[in-house]
Amino acid sequence: MLQPLLGAKHNRMTTPTISPQRLAANRANATKSTGPKSAEGKARSSQNARRHALTAQITVMTDEDRIAHDRFTQAMIAELAPIGEMETFHATSAAEEAWRLHNTRAQCTNIVAIGHFDGTADQYDAEHPQIHTAITAATVMRDRAKTLELLSLYEQRIHRIFRSHYDQLQKLQAARQAKREASLNEARLLRQLAEQQHLPYEPAADGFVFSNDEIDRFTDRRHRLRLAAHAEFMGQTRPNPQDFPLAA
Repeated sequence: MLQPLLGAKHNRMTTPTISPQRLAANRANATKSTGPKSAEGKARSSQNARRHALTAQITVMTDEDRIAHDRFTQAMIAELAPIGEMETFHATSAAEEAWRLHNTRAQCTNIVAIGHFDGTADQYDAEHPQIHTAITAATVMRDRAKTLELLSLYEQRIHRIFRSHYDQLQKLQAARQAKREASLNEARLLRQLAEQQHLPYEPAADGFVFSNDEIDRFTDRRHRLRLAAHAEFMGQTRPNPQDFPLAA
């Protein structure tokens, strides 16, 4: 039968005692950890920690990485063209995961290349530089296989998260576009009815956010698409003269 390791008197939380010498040493160490002292160090520290413009979260990067990160994510978010908080959340998340995906792949490449800096390359003496590089890379991959495997799993997980946010964004945008098309079509019908009755039409009175110009452009585009579809159909059904060669 297992016996408890501690008696009842040891189950109570006790405050550890600190010797005066240790307390003085702790205070002395604390004074050494107050951040950068020089103006250059303070500037570098303040530039490395930034609040994300969209997520409002604090992230720490080097200045070079920050510039590359912001350029990449902002371009992707602009390309995804989100509207509203929910779409912006998924677009931002997809962009951040894409950045992490690139970063993880770069780390895999860097790990293979680290053999030229940690002494692995010095173990071999190949006559051809390309053979030397290949052997060094193979040795690093052999010795760091576990790390590379973990990074591979990490990359797969990041890709799944990226795909989840991207797919969800596509669904939200498709639903928004379909809702807008349906609303525009309703506004088109109501505007046509008002014109038939020789009455002015105010879209806002029916709860629409479109202007009459937007409704007219939608109506014109819809009409031209129907004409184009009809012309294409007639072109496909019209007999081809080559199918009926003239008699010799």
